[in-house]
Order: sequence, then structure tokens, then C-alpha cells
Amino acid sequence: MTGKKGPKAENERLKALHDQALDGYKLLLKEVKQLRLSGWRGFKLHLQNPEGLLSAEPVIKGIYSRGGKDGVKPWLDVDYREELEFRNNEENLSLRQEYLDLKLFKALGTIIPLGGHLMVSYEGENNIHKETRQSLSFNIPPAVTPIGYLIFKAGFQLIKDWYLAEGGFEGPRKLWGEKAPDERWEKIFLERTSDQISHFLEKKSDLIPQELEDTALKNSQDIIQIIQGRK
Repeated sequence: MTGKKGPKAENERLKALHDQALDGYKLLLKEVKQLRLSGWRGFKLHLQNPEGLLSAEPVIKGIYSRGGKDGVKPWLDVDYREELEFRNNEENLSLRQEYLDLKLFKALGTIIPLGGHLMVSYEGENNIHKETRQSLSFNIPPAVTPIGYLIFKAGFQLIKDWYLAEGGFEGPRKLWGEKAPDERWEKIFLERTSDQISHFLEKKSDLIPQELEDTALKNSQDIIQIIQGRK
């Protein structure tokens, strides 16, 4: 026995999300399937409410990769649904309003090791997608947009706006969070994020809608405090 991690062991990372509790709610992993490329798994995460009802749509759906050659670490590429309805129930749930969004993203962050990454599309029609698109259009740094902030808080120190071409077609626009592989790169990533935020605070446009500006300033303050606390 060598102790080497194989595909089965790596896939346990994804399975670790199943049954995770979120303040009375529970994550349930559904429809896990092997995709065309080796090591890629399609999956859906639904939310189960305290009454045992399942969300009509997944809160997260996408691809998990266990990584591969050339040192590529595990990663996630997902769509996030912030606003949910539950089957056979009139309940509508906003993860943001119930403070479940950060807990969800931190759960996602736990299954990605150092050197991995998390990609989240902002092409959806929930408020968080619209606000993220608007924020980026006013040159607000990715890390302090609504989706970018969740990615940062999940443990990814550098957030990029990414427009990925796939098979000759433009894939969905997404934010790409990088988790540093070691302490040296963590310092570099945090310095880059800090520089982006400082530049924004010095040069921010007077045309930014007040609600977007308030969110960006609040997120900026929190992230700067986190970065200063790690120095």
C-alpha cells in the first residue's frame, strides 16, 4: 500500500458536501455523473428545508474536477441560484437574506485544496447576478462584487473576471477564484487584491448607483481588514 490518492479518494471531496447542515437546512447531492473528460463530474446540490422539502431547483449545479496532469488541482465550475422555491410549498427563500450564502460558499471552499480554484457564473437572473454584472461594468473589483465577495470569503484570495471560450463558443461569464498553493503565493494574491481595492477606493466613479457603491464599500472594508489581519 502506497497511500497514494486515487480517483476514488479524490471524488470523496465532492461527496463531502452531501448532508451538510446550513442553519436548519441541509445540502443534498444529486445527479452526480461522469462527464466526457476523465475526472470531471457533473452534479447538482439541492437545499432541503427544515420540513424535509427539497428545493425545486438546485442551489448549485456544475462541474467538479479532481484535477489532473501538469499539477492541476481540483476545481469547481458552477452556477449559483440565490433565490429558491420549495416543492409542494409556497416558501420562497433568499440565501442572502437568511445569511446562508456565506455558509454555502464556505462549504464549497472546503472541498478545494490549496492551489485549486472555484468558478461561479454571473450570467443568471437572480439579483446577485445582476448586481455583479452591474458592479463589474463600473470597474468595481471582482473581489468586492456580490459573487466575488462570497468566493473570497470561501478561501480564495484572488478573484478574476473570466470570459471563457469553450469549443469555439463563448462560455458564460464567470468570476474565477484562486486559492493560493502556499504562504508565499497567498501573500502575493492578497497584495494584488488589496491593490485592486485601494485603486478602486481612490478612483471610484461618481456614477456608481448608491446601492452598488454601498455594497462595494462594505465588502472592501471587510476584505481589507482580513488582509491586514494576516500580515
